Amino acid sequence: MKFNDYFNELKRRNVIKSAIAYLVMAWLVTQVISTVLPVFGAPDYLLKWSLVILGLGFPVWLIFAWVYEITPGGIKKTIDIEPDQSISTKTAARLNKLIITALTLVIIILLVDRFTNDSLRAVDNGDRSIAVMAFVDMSPQKDQEYFSDGISEELLNILARIPELKVISRTSSFSYKGKDTKATEIGKELNVSHILEGSIRKAGNMIRITAQLINTSDGAHEWSRTYDREFDSIFKIQDEISAEVSKELKLSLLGQPLKSTPVNPEAYNLYLQANHLTKQHTKLALLEAEAKVKASIAIDSTYASSWRLLAHIYNAGTSIFSIRNLKEGISLGLTAVHRAIELDPDSGIAYASLSSLQELNWDFEESAKNMSKALKLIPNDGRIIGDASNRTFGDREKAVDLLNKAIELDPLVYVNYFNLGITYFDLNRLEQAEEAFRTFEIYYPNVETFHYLIARIRLAQGRNDEAIAEIEQEKHEFFNLYGRNFIYYSLGREREADSLFIEFLEKYSDSEPSNVADLYAFRGDYDQSFNYLYKALSVKDPVLFEALRYPSFKPMYSDPRWAEFIKKIGLPKDHGYPLN
Repeated sequence: MKFNDYFNELKRRNVIKSAIAYLVMAWLVTQVISTVLPVFGAPDYLLKWSLVILGLGFPVWLIFAWVYEITPGGIKKTIDIEPDQSISTKTAARLNKLIITALTLVIIILLVDRFTNDSLRAVDNGDRSIAVMAFVDMSPQKDQEYFSDGISEELLNILARIPELKVISRTSSFSYKGKDTKATEIGKELNVSHILEGSIRKAGNMIRITAQLINTSDGAHEWSRTYDREFDSIFKIQDEISAEVSKELKLSLLGQPLKSTPVNPEAYNLYLQANHLTKQHTKLALLEAEAKVKASIAIDSTYASSWRLLAHIYNAGTSIFSIRNLKEGISLGLTAVHRAIELDPDSGIAYASLSSLQELNWDFEESAKNMSKALKLIPNDGRIIGDASNRTFGDREKAVDLLNKAIELDPLVYVNYFNLGITYFDLNRLEQAEEAFRTFEIYYPNVETFHYLIARIRLAQGRNDEAIAEIEQEKHEFFNLYGRNFIYYSLGREREADSLFIEFLEKYSDSEPSNVADLYAFRGDYDQSFNYLYKALSVKDPVLFEALRYPSFKPMYSDPRWAEFIKKIGLPKDHGYPLN
């Protein structure tokens, strides 16, 4: 048989089309198997054997296509079929349809795989993600925890400046402090490819730092080094460690090496002590931290981190611990953070701090601009993204997107779960709100306000008895009384509700005007509600922006006074609060 005759016979028996159909279908089967088997925890060898079987089946299929034809009367040998009885033309048409369908599926799978992988890379950063663990204090007296924690945090801040690198926040990475957790487990929980861990031993002016870079996929040590130096060399050590990590992760530094800012060693030591004290979250510790960081600045006023820390202390001391009045605290904080930015204009944390202070000062446009700068400088920081959700004002859907992104990037920044629960409640997505609060409760089981929040959810769900049971467990005096006002009024227990309302007004009408406006709105007294909203505006009550999202105010949206009030606040154009 001549070659042309042989080739024509291959086409007549549909062997070529059968080969193409088999290869395309085999590729599809391989994709399905490779996706499904891992879901059921199947061993890798099953996929390998599946490929072997498909490979062996190919020549068998070609032989079958040459020798046999599938006819209406069953499978018959091709040589036994008269040419006028052959349905090879119909078979060819069917194979064409099969090939077209299979190729369409191939294109769809390729596109889905492309966009899914791109999306995952945007979050996971592939092999370029790291958690800097709290270095262990190995000093003889075990009294250098502030120093070992501080060095770890400084390394984290240096690495966070690399745009290509996803760096988990201190909150998440330090949560493993003192725990015997394997690197592979940390990698799965934090969704990072590497961890940087180590130890510090400080005696007099001598320090020994041991650092190790570990791959979380298998726990293998990719790099390790020990540094024995004098304390004055601490900044060079930090730079060397950061450079080695960048080299191992194959990160491009655009020709600019990572460099710490040198500072007087005594001033640096005081800064680390002050930073450590702020993590205790108490008024007394914050006052002590303020004294130490001011002493640090007095020795060396060129260190940006000290000024940034001082701004944070002023902010927290004013908004949380009431150490100073709002006007004084904001003014001092702004002065400190502007000095920090002047010394280090590439500090994303400083711009986030500036944004927070400007919002407290009701300078909304500038606050938004500086939050945008912070996000550009540190785009993968779960804390900053979570903080940005607080700048969305009435745009609750945008806040949900930001908080979910922050949690995905940094799952152990617990406050983001709390804020997500509040946001879902504002949107009346009650089950999701409770789920977020329950997650927050895992990490802060004794947090006050938790029972108040669950009570409000139960009330919104119409589960009144459960709402009462929850509010009775609330230990926070303000939120216990606040919550009971809603519950008893909803239940129609007017005498008790009125008594509780009078008690609330006596205690909080001057200090909490936004919450009083909320209760009046809940009771349907919209005139009084507007009166207290304007009172909140006149004193620049920081609760106002959150309160305006409360469900009680929804019936007031159609009142012309509502739109007029919103305009008087001077919010950004994209504030997101309803105007009708």
